[in-house]
Amino acid sequence: MQMPSDANIPFEWQVGNEAGRMIIVVPSWSQTEKTSYAVFMDKKTRELKCECKGFQVRGDCHHVRGLAWFCKMPRRKGVQKTSLEAYRNLTKEMIGERQGAVLKAIEMLGPISDKQIGIVLGWPINCITNRRGELEDMGIIECSGEQLDEKTQRNEMTWSVV
Repeated sequence: MQMPSDANIPFEWQVGNEAGRMIIVVPSWSQTEKTSYAVFMDKKTRELKCECKGFQVRGDCHHVRGLAWFCKMPRRKGVQKTSLEAYRNLTKEMIGERQGAVLKAIEMLGPISDKQIGIVLGWPINCITNRRGELEDMGIIECSGEQLDEKTQRNEMTWSVV
């Protein structure tokens, strides 16, 4: 079997990249045998060969067939590209009520951590981090450094308006 030329091989699966071949580690779906198998791809012919001697379908093992199927499928997880473009084109005037509250807290209190914003607004931390992340993605705020949380003795990132 040959790997499609536009194959989308996950980077973390590529463990070796020699002159003539690429070595790809494919997870095994069996719970009793090895946890992964090495599949070798000839770079010129893009032909796939597996190290296993297991179940064969039309001359290829299920690791080779699974890899070819997985890598030729377009990845459509998460938000669509057009939605991301629209989201990034939002302006400061178009932000939502909760984003506005987080932004106002950051503007008023200078470099401030997520935990401090939560205390000021009286919101749980997971409401703060999502809204703050959206503001950061829009380029309205940025990380301005770190400060030590006296209670946990850990560093926290602080945020300020760009």
